[in-house]
Amino acid sequence: MEKPAGGEIPLKIAHRNALFLLLAAATLTVMAGAAVSPITTLMGEALGVDVAQARLLITTHGIMIAICSPLVGVIIDRVGAKRPFAAGLILYGVAGSMGIYTDIYWVLIMSRILLGVAVAAIFTSVTVLILNIYTGRTRNCVMGWRGSAASAGGVVWPLLGGWLGSFSWHLPFAIYTVGVPLGLAALVLVPDVRSTDGSGSASSAPRASVLTILRRAPILFAIYGLIFLGNVALYSIVLFIPAKLQTVAITGPFLFGLFIAGVGFASAFTSLFFGRIRSRLSYRAIVAIALLGWAVSLFTISYSVIPATIALGILFFGASQGLLVPAVALWVGETVPPEFRGRAASYLGTFGFIGQFFSPIILSPIGAWLGVGGVYLITGAVCAAMFVLWVLFKKR
Repeated sequence: MEKPAGGEIPLKIAHRNALFLLLAAATLTVMAGAAVSPITTLMGEALGVDVAQARLLITTHGIMIAICSPLVGVIIDRVGAKRPFAAGLILYGVAGSMGIYTDIYWVLIMSRILLGVAVAAIFTSVTVLILNIYTGRTRNCVMGWRGSAASAGGVVWPLLGGWLGSFSWHLPFAIYTVGVPLGLAALVLVPDVRSTDGSGSASSAPRASVLTILRRAPILFAIYGLIFLGNVALYSIVLFIPAKLQTVAITGPFLFGLFIAGVGFASAFTSLFFGRIRSRLSYRAIVAIALLGWAVSLFTISYSVIPATIALGILFFGASQGLLVPAVALWVGETVPPEFRGRAASYLGTFGFIGQFFSPIILSPIGAWLGVGGVYLITGAVCAAMFVLWVLFKKR
């Protein structure tokens, strides 16, 4: 059975130089939709499309991430993660910034499709590079910092995008250009370290098929399921918290955004200390704590009748999210053979973004039937059931 991580390996100078790029890139995966989400209405009006069509500019990239991530994983396992990482960053900068130059809706849609391909490359490459470059406790710390950086990006980028959007709806798209210099820097600063067995030596094990790996490590099914569930639950907050807040006399987009940002704040804080937490707890224990945290937080939100307890539930959910995300990324990377890390890590992105896509499809009928409180009650009950099953499975 896997145990808490042990010793820490000092970083080489090249690895320290790569750290900034990896953490900066981690914020970009969240930024892909967040930077322009505050200007959805402005874009629709400027482009002459309705709100539903404007929202496609926010969500299209997510579907492409889910579709393209497995292909990116195959490429990474064949050529290494450095080149897909750099190429993804450059494509991110070019495709993401198209909104600066065009007023044509279909051109923007095509650019968002390319942006999704870029994010798929960045998301999976960052995971694999952390697994390949770092070892021991250092790896745990860096993966936690990656989660913290991504969560912080979910707070900072929408604020910056909203501020730039107050001048022109084109300006928030300029933020994406940061991908180009980061991609060029990655070609120079990121070491071309291929998959290793954790000791720094390349694995000599024969290549295995996807099905073979899944049969040997059925825990992967549970991990991918957790990522799907976590993103459905996360978007229950993103989509339904405004309606819940209105029941306690909290109104206005700024206040709604402030409550939702609590998820990012709490997740960033917890992930920052993930290395220390992992040194004391196994992956199984961390997952159990996260599932229990989700259940408690969602029940709290469901039954809350004052803003303070709603905020407490949101913060508790974010803290649990900050534990789970780096834990499962590390667990997947350490479960599969090193030469399979690209494909295994890519499915984290696939199942995560599929969860985001299906969240409104799953939860909206519950909201129509039981109201907003019912959404959080049912989602919390599912998380509680998963916690019980997880504990029983652990005992077996």
